[in-house]
Amino acid sequence: MKTTKTANPTRRTAIVGSIGAAVLGTTGATSAIHASQAAAADQAFTLFEGSASGEFECYRIPSLVTTPEGSTIAFVEGRRAFEDAGYCYDDGSIDIVMKRSRNGGVDWDPQEVLLAGNPWGGEADATRGNPVPIVLQHGENAGRIVLLTTWNQAGTRAKRIPFVMHSDDDGETWSDAMSLEEQLKGGDSAPVEGWYGTGPQHGIQMVHGEHAGRLVAAVYYEGGMGAIIFSDDDGVSWSQGQGIPGPEDVAHFGEIGVEETADGSLIAIGRLRDEGETSPSRSRAAARSTDGGETFETATFETVADLETTPGVQGALLNRGQHGGEPGDRLLFSAPTHPTLRKHLAVFGSEDAGSSWSKAFDVESVRAGYSDMTMLDSEVLGLLHEAGDEDGDAKDRIDWHRITLA
Repeated sequence: MKTTKTANPTRRTAIVGSIGAAVLGTTGATSAIHASQAAAADQAFTLFEGSASGEFECYRIPSLVTTPEGSTIAFVEGRRAFEDAGYCYDDGSIDIVMKRSRNGGVDWDPQEVLLAGNPWGGEADATRGNPVPIVLQHGENAGRIVLLTTWNQAGTRAKRIPFVMHSDDDGETWSDAMSLEEQLKGGDSAPVEGWYGTGPQHGIQMVHGEHAGRLVAAVYYEGGMGAIIFSDDDGVSWSQGQGIPGPEDVAHFGEIGVEETADGSLIAIGRLRDEGETSPSRSRAAARSTDGGETFETATFETVADLETTPGVQGALLNRGQHGGEPGDRLLFSAPTHPTLRKHLAVFGSEDAGSSWSKAFDVESVRAGYSDMTMLDSEVLGLLHEAGDEDGDAKDRIDWHRITLA
């Protein structure tokens, strides 16, 4: 694959400013104070913008990882205008696009297209979506980046197939994307036909317990079901654990992130929208696994009442101990917080492995949609989110933030 040299991004000064933050305390609650507000420490600018692209109408569905080499890599969907469909159409002609920073998100390389078109050739338009990167921090293949994605024929959701590819040179070159249809669809796994989504956000390599070294990511599929998929051979082959539905009487459940906690358990949190109403206190649902994602402790995902965010939009889950390689019980969750609209991004914190949550800080933004986070070091958070201006749409661009955590 063609590589590129470091280049400075086009910066937006409109969203650069003071960023209020919070310190995560030693109890289940959080104590609000200031974070660093110096522009040199905390910065924000647009990383992908549809109106500035010569090829894509818009960019969506960000995911984000930091590698052992110190690179920060952002993956997004680059979406073209499609036939008579509306703006930023979900099922149109879509490529997987990446950018890399070699200095903690200060500067970024030009974008590269990783996946485009039909995997089996031909001229039919294809939807390549839902990027889920996983970085191996340990083991024989430490440093490998595994990337899960999906494919469907543009214009139809009749069948959606998961794919996997990997890089062993810090994202400079990539293996061919291989279909996981036979491994992850049919039988006791997801149905062969219908919707199937990976993530969307980063996945993880487990650190604690008998499943240390296992790669895990979350999926959601036809019938409002959620599950964890896992690999014990560094991303070559994959299996699906138990699938369970969202809470009863919900209009929509899906788009699930997963993280490990200090005891080796996994917590998975998905997007939720109530039937007949939109309630911020019923916007997220969680389930836990104590056996590496093979089963869940509950029969359904259960509402997280104190994680009050905008209903009907993805949010991102992160273990704050990620950068040190020792995940503990300090979790972060990013999502918009307006009661009905995709606006006003915030980060929530939990000190008790997700048993309780409260808002940690607001992120300088107006329109805000999907997001992902990574720890750039032990104190600096990298955050990528869909964004737009008040008179625009949360799909107009994707903004980047470096935020020093107190």
